[in-house]
Amino acid sequence: MEDDRLADSHVLVTGAARGIGAGIARRVARAGADVSIFDTRPGTAEETAAQVRDSGGEAAIFDVDVSSEAAIADGLDGAVSELGPIGGLVNNAGVQRAIPILETTEEDWDFHMNVNAKGTFLVSKAVAGHMVDEGTNGAIVNVASTAAVRAFPGQGAYAASKAGVVAFTKVLAKELGDHGITANAINPGTVDTPMVQEWLEEHAAESDRAEAEVLDDALESHTLDRMGRPEEIGHVAVLLLSKEGEWITGEAINVDAGYTSE
Repeated sequence: MEDDRLADSHVLVTGAARGIGAGIARRVARAGADVSIFDTRPGTAEETAAQVRDSGGEAAIFDVDVSSEAAIADGLDGAVSELGPIGGLVNNAGVQRAIPILETTEEDWDFHMNVNAKGTFLVSKAVAGHMVDEGTNGAIVNVASTAAVRAFPGQGAYAASKAGVVAFTKVLAKELGDHGITANAINPGTVDTPMVQEWLEEHAAESDRAEAEVLDDALESHTLDRMGRPEEIGHVAVLLLSKEGEWITGEAINVDAGYTSE
């Protein structure tokens, strides 16, 4: 079925070299969008860019560390110069380490906060300012996590950073509403990505168990007994970025196979 809900739009996706970000980039391209990618792995992002182009969209890659305001400003200038004004933003760039709280260092804490929370703030501020200046009725989608809603051991710093993203999104929606800009968060459950694979390896090593056993435990709390696919997060992102989602704002939507429904 043809999907043109984002036709003639320019969507910026951070962390789109792989995983959920790549899935979202592919999905918004299938809905007609051109895509700018901010990622610290521009070489890896070439595959995502090729998939965007195969879907009929234009793609541009920028080597941007989302914890650096100067790098974001440079990337934003480049994105607008190459693909025009930005109408949609997906803050997906994120990091995750499985570390018990009593073993979490200050560096571990800052590592999560700088990318997940600060990065979301800095990119949102820059792109929202651009949208206001352009008079764009845009949309911002922040990828948070079910870790912000339901506790899982070893996720203290990660969960705190993602809970901050959810709270920040709600305030962002309040402040940008008068400018015709929506802001929402998506809380993915267990999605089949390299980050989740790394998480499984860390938890398996920490608990001296097999990775398959750790995954079975994680999926036991999901109503649907499988991992999600990156594009399934992209389906919701397309809704929120499109005209169909223009009356949805300030929400944190769980896309998690029922993980948070208990």
